[in-house]
Amino acid sequence: MLARLGLPLSLLLLAAVAALIIALGVGSAQISPAQIWQLVLGNLGYIGQGESDGLARTMVLELRLPRALSAFAVGGLLAVAGALMQVLLRNPLADPYVLGLSGGASIGALAAMLGGLGGLAISGSAFGGALFSTFLVFGLAHGSGSWTPSRLLLTGVVVAAGWGQ
Repeated sequence: MLARLGLPLSLLLLAAVAALIIALGVGSAQISPAQIWQLVLGNLGYIGQGESDGLARTMVLELRLPRALSAFAVGGLLAVAGALMQVLLRNPLADPYVLGLSGGASIGALAAMLGGLGGLAISGSAFGGALFSTFLVFGLAHGSGSWTPSRLLLTGVVVAAGWGQ
């Protein structure tokens, strides 16, 4: 089975590297792929440090690379969260909106903004709202029996509708 997945995974890895190079090169100032390659290899110590422009080095290594790597990390974590949601509900169409988690997060962020908080407090409040919504859905879905995918799904839809009103 692993051999059967070799070609698709190789193509996906190649596409990911190409997307990373594009993300490093596109911006307000264009940097060529050759110059990006030179900057990355120079930073790893494979070529001399003096062969690249200082402004391009700063733009790529201090601005664009952290942004591109965090985008890859967030995308991967969202994919994992979606897969876990689908496994939990045993439904290939499941997402955080179905269980009301996104609604709880938006209510938490809105409460922080209305309270005059900013920056990390808004993100923390969104996390708290999503966590509260999770506990609410699981608490209501438990009832007198155990959790079932259909109970979780229906309770989540009701909680999501409640957050939306």
